Amino acid sequence: MISVGGIIGAGLFVGTSATIAAAGPAVILSYLAAGLLVWIVMLLLGKLALHHEGRGSFISHVATVLGRHSGFVTGWSYAFLWVVTAGAQAVAGGIIIGHLLDVPSTPGALGLVALGLLLNMLPVRIYGLSEGILSIFKLIALALFISAGVFWAMTTPGAEARIHDNMLGHGGFFPLGVWAIPAVVPMIVQTFTGCEIAFVASVDSEDARRNVRRTVMRLPFLILLFYLGSVLVILSLRPWTDIIPGQSPFVLVMHDLHIPGTEGLAIAVTLIAIVSCLNSAKYVVSRVLRELATLGCAPAKLHRSTSSGVPLLAVSITAFTETLIVLSATWSPSRVYAVLLGSSGTIIIFSYFMASLACLHISKRQAGGRKISLLAGLCSAILALLLAVLPVFAQTRLNAGLAYALIAFIGLTGLLFLRRQAVPPTRGLPT
Repeated sequence: MISVGGIIGAGLFVGTSATIAAAGPAVILSYLAAGLLVWIVMLLLGKLALHHEGRGSFISHVATVLGRHSGFVTGWSYAFLWVVTAGAQAVAGGIIIGHLLDVPSTPGALGLVALGLLLNMLPVRIYGLSEGILSIFKLIALALFISAGVFWAMTTPGAEARIHDNMLGHGGFFPLGVWAIPAVVPMIVQTFTGCEIAFVASVDSEDARRNVRRTVMRLPFLILLFYLGSVLVILSLRPWTDIIPGQSPFVLVMHDLHIPGTEGLAIAVTLIAIVSCLNSAKYVVSRVLRELATLGCAPAKLHRSTSSGVPLLAVSITAFTETLIVLSATWSPSRVYAVLLGSSGTIIIFSYFMASLACLHISKRQAGGRKISLLAGLCSAILALLLAVLPVFAQTRLNAGLAYALIAFIGLTGLLFLRRQAVPPTRGLPT
């Protein structure tokens, strides 16, 4: 459920505005392509987790297979990804609160960051329970939203003509060109980010191997169903030209359905989803920082936890960084939200690429690993191609440049940090 909390947040309720605006109705094909890619990555992450008997997340696995420097770059990039994601979630929530109360967006965004910090101070068991309740609520709300859209299409006179006009009457199905389909895939992959949280959270679970298998089989299809279903409903009821990046298209659609109270409900569900995702983001970053400390890729202080299992320093650092991101968005929340979403999409593709390389490496050494080896090789090639072409597209050039600069900086920092350590620590490192 922590994975669901990380995935179904502003990335769905608000992030779909950025993806639809970037590709038009053709974004449907982008979601299908991104969903297939993430499903393959999940299979590979599951293979890595089972190979290491459920010990550690994919960051430890990358460090074990490809070396500590690779683990350093992957881990810190992934941590930064979730800090940026959380900051973007808070910015999106601040925009909604600002519109509701007719105030600037920054105070609301900072309030959401503080709320996420308080929730993450709870013991792990209580935190997991609260996150599970929030995730179930979101799934029920999405199911009702999609059902309402289907009911409207089946019972409203002229619905078919309106859907046809919305899908094809505003520049066609490819209003921004065919290349917009792959260009927006990184942004969508970023909104799917969270599937791999299960492999981070498995460290805190009692039966890691069973949880890993169940996650690989169910989660990608569940998420794609809700994402794709929601996007289809949005595009059916509203032309893509009405969608503004950074503003929830769910609110627009619920207004069109003319169901009493649904607009307020849509806003409430979006805010709950944002709080839930902020909750999950802080959990992931704090646990990744703790794991990096265990691997000797971060200061040892980050490994310390309270008696209830909360890495207090790591959680506090995460909240502080999120606050800086929120403050940086004060001048233009909608624009900063889109940039953050795009750049973090490039980072998650890089993280998945490193995990695919690690899986490819171990599959070549195992008997009967030919199928996984082919799958890992294909996935690595696709991800490498995406990383190579992102700077080519005008829509993604800035985002990709920011992400590559960050990864290069982390790589250089890793070389200097690890060089200072005479004896690499192995506490908690899978063997």
